[in-house]
Amino acid sequence: MTAFLTRINYMKQARVWVIVSVVLSLISLVALFTVGLNKGLDFTGGLLLDVQFENQVTMAQVQGAVDAVVGQGVAQVQNAEVKGAQSPDATEFFIRTPELSAEQRTELTTGLGALGTYKTISEDLVSGSVSGELTQRAILAIAIAAILQVVYIWIRFQFKFGITAVLALLHDVVITLGLMAIFQVQINSAFVAAILTVLGYSMNDTVVVIDRIRENLANRRKGESLEDMTTRSIQEVIFRSLATGVSVQMMLIALLIWGGDSIWDFSMTLLIGITSGTYSSIFIAAALWLFWEQAETKRHKVGAGGKPAKA
Repeated sequence: MTAFLTRINYMKQARVWVIVSVVLSLISLVALFTVGLNKGLDFTGGLLLDVQFENQVTMAQVQGAVDAVVGQGVAQVQNAEVKGAQSPDATEFFIRTPELSAEQRTELTTGLGALGTYKTISEDLVSGSVSGELTQRAILAIAIAAILQVVYIWIRFQFKFGITAVLALLHDVVITLGLMAIFQVQINSAFVAAILTVLGYSMNDTVVVIDRIRENLANRRKGESLEDMTTRSIQEVIFRSLATGVSVQMMLIALLIWGGDSIWDFSMTLLIGITSGTYSSIFIAAALWLFWEQAETKRHKVGAGGKPAKA
């Protein structure tokens, strides 16, 4: 496997990798502006109830009782893992609704009570002002993380590496958000932690690639083109990057299957983001740097009175 990975000429199809990413990014942006994100309670405000019935109740029955109060298609009902129930027939549900008036709360209690005896395990209320503040802080946190990483790469390596690395990071964020919009994965406060984790993972993976490019650039073989040097750099780290990415993805798939509903959205966000991050660190960051460096090399040759030549 290692021998096969180290024989592939990755940069020969660099333009193809970039075009694929541009197309995926455009699809993601269209999904974001048309379908939109499935914002959870933390970003929209409202009420989250965890209710447990002593008897067998279906999700459709609970959804009907909730819809009768707030209207169809407004609230969300999910099955939840039954916790600490005394009855073997007990069923449990998460109910998410917009903010309810006192009258609506009474109607909801009556409607749920008609389905059977139940108790409220937990109740969380998030106001609209709090959710708006959380949205602003989430955007600010992601922006600050991206800027600091540009500064770090600029100081540690060079400015071009910093810009191309952050473009790869933005690629990961856009594709992650786009796929979450397409599949309507719900985003909540844990989503911010997941996105920042994706940014950190992707940057770490990208640093491994660009550090090897920097080392090989300083010790470039005689007659070796920039394209060949960049390909050689990727070949030297490709197995490490893929092994790390696959290991993390296996863990996240296990969490998706056995982790339960409470962390499913968080795990899915990480799985999408880290898959994109593994791809972008190998193909996108290196390809963008190569195009930039080749264009600058040609410009310098023309400026010096020479003929444009392939870098």
